Amino acid sequence: MSSDQSREQDRIANVFIEFQTAWLIYWNAYVDLQNQLYEAIKAARDVSWLAATDTDKLSRLNNSQRELFASMPRRMDYMPLGQINRNLDSAISKLDQLEKAMSTEKEKCLRLMDAIQIIQQKIEIAKKELQNKP
Repeated sequence: MSSDQSREQDRIANVFIEFQTAWLIYWNAYVDLQNQLYEAIKAARDVSWLAATDTDKLSRLNNSQRELFASMPRRMDYMPLGQINRNLDSAISKLDQLEKAMSTEKEKCLRLMDAIQIIQQKIEIAKKELQNKP
């Protein structure tokens, strides 16, 4: 192997080492967010039950929530080593797929931020109303 080929391999290896570091940072942030989202969903579920003024409404709310929870996406399965493709010829298309996924994820995070703002407003309204009750 020539020194030029060796330098090229080292350069590409370093690019993927840096990517791996960034991926681990992303992964940790993703897991933290996912765990927090589950905690927020549980807390919101508890508050939504306060809307039930009788057992029939409570039952309907519970059924509705059961359907919502059933529709939640499952967590990703770990991929066995035998299914991993390390062919650099497909690297650009894989990077394109990742770039598209990150763009979509960013859009959905912005949508989540809007939804958080709306629910925070509703929380404040509910707290004020509860504090002003006769």
